[in-house]
Amino acid sequence: MKTLCLTTESSVGRMEEEEEEDLVSGTFTWRIDNFSTLNKQTHYSDVFVVGGYKWRILIFPKGNNVDYLSVYLDFAEASTLPSGSTRYAKFRLTLVNQVDSKKSITKEHEFVANEKDWGFTSFILLSELCDHDKGYLVNDFCVVEVEVSVRNGIKILEDQETGELIDFRGLGRVEKTFVPFLEEVCSSYPSLLECHKKRSRTFIQCAFTALGRLLCFLKTTKAKDMTRDACKRLQLLWEELETFKFDLVWLEPHVQSVLVMKRRAGRVDRLREDVEILENEIKRRRDVLAAAEVDLEAAKRDLAKAEEEFKIDMDTELGYPLP
Repeated sequence: MKTLCLTTESSVGRMEEEEEEDLVSGTFTWRIDNFSTLNKQTHYSDVFVVGGYKWRILIFPKGNNVDYLSVYLDFAEASTLPSGSTRYAKFRLTLVNQVDSKKSITKEHEFVANEKDWGFTSFILLSELCDHDKGYLVNDFCVVEVEVSVRNGIKILEDQETGELIDFRGLGRVEKTFVPFLEEVCSSYPSLLECHKKRSRTFIQCAFTALGRLLCFLKTTKAKDMTRDACKRLQLLWEELETFKFDLVWLEPHVQSVLVMKRRAGRVDRLREDVEILENEIKRRRDVLAAAEVDLEAAKRDLAKAEEEFKIDMDTELGYPLP
């Protein structure tokens, strides 16, 4: 089982995914910090991926027009499902009791086609949630978990393919541009072909499309092009690929190094800017010092001249003039 950690200033999320036949399930844990200071009507978790779909948890910290904590699972891609779908995913939301796990509150629901979000307006009374003795809110943070299960027709991140589709080794149709990259890695890592032999054709096709998309990104993107948006896209492509449970021990270190590379490059750029600023400041101060030295020499000359013109015996009586 692989684990992906997502971190923001106000929350910590953890996602775990597992499969059973063609059922893809993912569990995402969201730690909500500084709960008492959440003043907005709604508060979202980070986006996480299960079965190729993007999800996030939505809460109403003050309640959705009720005196309860309102908790929902948000799914922005319901409209992309095939027409006639009546049951494609189900989920389980849990408010974790941090003192006694047996008192954790769990509620379930099944998604149907074209629903964008669904959940529970009255999940727990706010008074009960905020009662520190109850164990749901500890040190001003609470924990919400969601388990999502997706069946039949796992969707890849893109809504549609953009290029010509061709057969790849009898496993399914993938974009033509992906095939050279897939051939290269499958020749080097035959286990990629072996691990999904018992899966459905739809599952295998989606799996190799996800792999091809990531490989294509890595092969066609230059280091200088790794902007913040490019890093986010690579992260999503990696999360999507992890869903399909390939053996990726050979690829993960490289992907992580690419993601870290951008952060390191950003740090180098900031340090370079700092050095340039300090060099400019030193030059400015040297110029000021040089000007001060010129002024000092001029002042010394003026002093010497004034002293020459004002020679007087300090012991001489001042006296006063007489007619």
